[in-house]
Amino acid sequence: MQVNPPVTPWAEDREEPHFPIYGAPQEFVDVGNEHRLIRDLRGRAGFRDPTLILAHSAAEFFRAQRATTPEERQAATDLGTAIADLAVTGRQTYSKFKTGIKMWALEGKLRERLDARQLPARPSDAEIGSAMDLALDRAYNVAWALRGSAAQRAELRPGLWWIAVSAEDDMPHRPVNVPAPRFEQYEVQVKTPAAGGEIALGTRFIVACVDDTPSPTKPFSAREAPDDPVPIIPGDHRVLLFLHGHSSGAEEAVDLIPHLLQEGLRQGTKYAVISFDLPNNGYSETFDHTRVAAADATSFPTLTHLNAPLTTPVLDFIEDLVVAFVDAVEDTMIENGLPRIKHRVAAVIGGSLGGNLGLRLGRRKPTPSWLRSVVSWSPASVWKAKVRHDPGREGSRHAWVAFQEPEVDSSRRDYFYSAYEDTHWLGPIKIAGPQPTFWYGTSFPYADQYIQFSRVARREIYNPFFRQWHWRVACEQLIYSHAENEVFGDTSTPARYTLNTVRTLLVAGEEDDHEHVRIYDGTKKLGELMTQTPGRLLLLRETGHSIHTERPQYFASEIVNFLREDRAPGLSASTATAVSTLLLDDDRERAPADSTAAMTAVSSLLLDGSPP
Repeated sequence: MQVNPPVTPWAEDREEPHFPIYGAPQEFVDVGNEHRLIRDLRGRAGFRDPTLILAHSAAEFFRAQRATTPEERQAATDLGTAIADLAVTGRQTYSKFKTGIKMWALEGKLRERLDARQLPARPSDAEIGSAMDLALDRAYNVAWALRGSAAQRAELRPGLWWIAVSAEDDMPHRPVNVPAPRFEQYEVQVKTPAAGGEIALGTRFIVACVDDTPSPTKPFSAREAPDDPVPIIPGDHRVLLFLHGHSSGAEEAVDLIPHLLQEGLRQGTKYAVISFDLPNNGYSETFDHTRVAAADATSFPTLTHLNAPLTTPVLDFIEDLVVAFVDAVEDTMIENGLPRIKHRVAAVIGGSLGGNLGLRLGRRKPTPSWLRSVVSWSPASVWKAKVRHDPGREGSRHAWVAFQEPEVDSSRRDYFYSAYEDTHWLGPIKIAGPQPTFWYGTSFPYADQYIQFSRVARREIYNPFFRQWHWRVACEQLIYSHAENEVFGDTSTPARYTLNTVRTLLVAGEEDDHEHVRIYDGTKKLGELMTQTPGRLLLLRETGHSIHTERPQYFASEIVNFLREDRAPGLSASTATAVSTLLLDDDRERAPADSTAAMTAVSSLLLDGSPP
């Protein structure tokens, strides 16, 4: 790996970030418990039965029709609206809702509920019909505002204001009250091996292309749910796979995406960026971490006299899932007769946890056929394992205890305090400040806005699975080390970094050098040690941990330059297109006119290992 002295990125023109957030009415949330939805609404979300939920909503709209005061009418309407939202915002409930609502069943449940109230006057058919229509109208409007095409979402979402959602009872399938990406959102079933057998997870992802070719969408319908779109990635685009950081989601790529696309185009390459939610993060399907491996399978020596094996089964699972995700997307392309992607993957890129995974993939055996380059910034686990004599073992021990704690009423509040406010001490020694103090450099002027938005966004997806997964991944990242031997403490096994064979751009910011973590120093030292790994080390002054957010324009240019260096010399744009077409179509009759030159280029590329 080529090691260069630190550089100072150019100053970037940045507007102060604005995060449009739809705040909940205070009567519907427990402000003191991180805005948890009130029990009256959580009970409805827990039904996970859209017909029953809509019946409860319609009952409130019926009550509004018979209200005797404007205040009573407004309160009933607001409650009916919020309940209707819960028929479509939860992942499990929506999966039933989109198959259609049987009107006779809805009416039957509504009449049962009204009969139980012993009303002074029997409901008329007109009242029943009106109440049902109001509940259904709200539910279908919300379904389209959250699940429609990007254009439909942009048109419908602002007019609906706050939408009720309760991740603790039914995990949302799309962003609800926080900004959704302007790109199309898709979902694929990813099947990943685990100790107890294969785990299949509905996984959300976004695709951003230079040539915006959204999937065909059906027109808005007041009584029909939107279709599940099929991803389209134009055949002349190279693919960048973005891996987000710890407890983040696919949206983390949004700041970097436009600059990657623009810089690629400026240098003659069309890129498509795929960013997806890692397990138990973002808006993908959630599950109990013990399905991957029992809690005690995460094993490490915390005390000086212990010499237990060091194992990280959850990190292993996440790495496997990345590979399985690419397989799943490739299969989706084949099933729908669309251009395949594997041969077009230019790089896996990611920071923090994503950077950790990139380094792990870079030495994975066998190496995935599609993995040509890795861009890893601010990677976790570049430190020595936080065990035994390292004071940082207190952090790993805290996380180890936390991921095994059962969910109780105070767990939500305690989690947010621990994740966003708590400072950890070992006697008089300060081990670590609040987590957000590690996320951005002191030179970044908008750190406070990003941190506050992160907290609001995390409230929307918080559930027990997310909390336990958060702490287990944190624990495993602290006890894992890229700098140590494959088998902890066994010097007869190779140091992990010596096994990295995939071309790598390793990046760190000098302001990411906090006590007991020191990611900048660790990354710098790791890069200097990786003498057998092709690629280079990039060290940035006046930059912190979130390089892709703090320096998106500069960083995009560095990434694209690095990928451009990997292209075969003398490969023209027309020949590159011909190569891509040949690899894509596998159809000699459809080969372009310069196929001879293209096939020569293919032979050269196969020999030197560079991508088309």
